[in-house]
Amino acid sequence: MKTVMKTRQKVRRGVLIASLALFPVTFYWLSPAVPLQGAAEGVLAGSLIVFGLLFLQSLLFGRLFCGWACPAGGLQELTALVRARRVNRRRINWIKYLVWLPWLATVVFLFIRAGGVKQVDPFYRTWHGISVADWQGAITALIVLVVLFIPAIAVGRRATCHTLCWMAPFMILGRWIRDQFAWPSLRLAVKKERCTACGQCTEACPMSIGVTDLVQRGRLESTDCILCGSCVDTCPRRVIRYSFSKGK
Repeated sequence: MKTVMKTRQKVRRGVLIASLALFPVTFYWLSPAVPLQGAAEGVLAGSLIVFGLLFLQSLLFGRLFCGWACPAGGLQELTALVRARRVNRRRINWIKYLVWLPWLATVVFLFIRAGGVKQVDPFYRTWHGISVADWQGAITALIVLVVLFIPAIAVGRRATCHTLCWMAPFMILGRWIRDQFAWPSLRLAVKKERCTACGQCTEACPMSIGVTDLVQRGRLESTDCILCGSCVDTCPRRVIRYSFSKGK
């Protein structure tokens, strides 16, 4: 069983690194700037469509994308090899909303000023779907990677997710809606009677969640959970597992 668990985390990290390597291709599909440029022209750009799809998938799969496929997540997990310090989530989590809310309001305003959505263009600003097709694009992508890297190396584990991510709020909103309607979705279930409070799950969590405390309460739910399974695969007593259920 341990071999299977280790293999799962190797696969997950391999996928994250692959998504990071593909960043020059996917850059504009995940960019917060492209929706602003498109909205100013009345164009529904590919990146805004992707954000909408991330919201929809979060209704069933929460923030699975963050834990398994996000290129910024791949960058930060590589950074954690050098800077693995846990972060104080309460102090910095609010920052991402300070980024997201004005950005979203600006997108809406620009669409209104442009007279609404006049065109849907999934390949907007890309070259046949490829984001970086010239040296200017390469420089822009490099600058973005540096910006994403700075919080993670300066503050600690996945600090960029807590502070600068413009995609996380879409998925957090989806999780909240899911919880209001209590329909079946991918979650982490616990058997708290097995827990010895060893703390290994908390130490393994890349999002600095106090997993042990949540397990002791019998419900492992957090808006910061990215369903990476690190706690599942670290627990020596198999207290935590993936579950597709309604939760409590």
